[in-house]
Amino acid sequence: MTRTLTIAAGILLCAGAAPWAHADCGPAPQPEFAIPDGSHASQDEMSAARDNLSEYSAQVAAYASCLDAAQADSPRADSGTQRRRGEYLELGSAALLRLASVVSCFSRQVQAFQATGGGNDARPAQCSRREERRSP
Repeated sequence: MTRTLTIAAGILLCAGAAPWAHADCGPAPQPEFAIPDGSHASQDEMSAARDNLSEYSAQVAAYASCLDAAQADSPRADSGTQRRRGEYLELGSAALLRLASVVSCFSRQVQAFQATGGGNDARPAQCSRREERRSP
């Protein structure tokens, strides 16, 4: 869990954004793709997963930038604003942790692909299942 939090903090720093939400930012992006099991996937399937992950990462970065802009525009003194900021922090953190989880899953599958040379009977990796990607 500490490693996941460290990865999420790094992603947050790279995105250059504090996770404050604003209605215009919409819902947090969700990974709508499966990471293939690296020991059974072809090179093309692994490349497609990499491309999907890059797109998802860009969506999370755009979301974080939107949250940062919304935070910069929000008033600072109101107690309701402080409560909303806490809620928004949780939402932004969850999006970043979800991204870190997907990145970690993909990294493990790349290692499996490199170790085995892949295959032709692709299936989703166990770590790619939606319930296993939930934020800790």
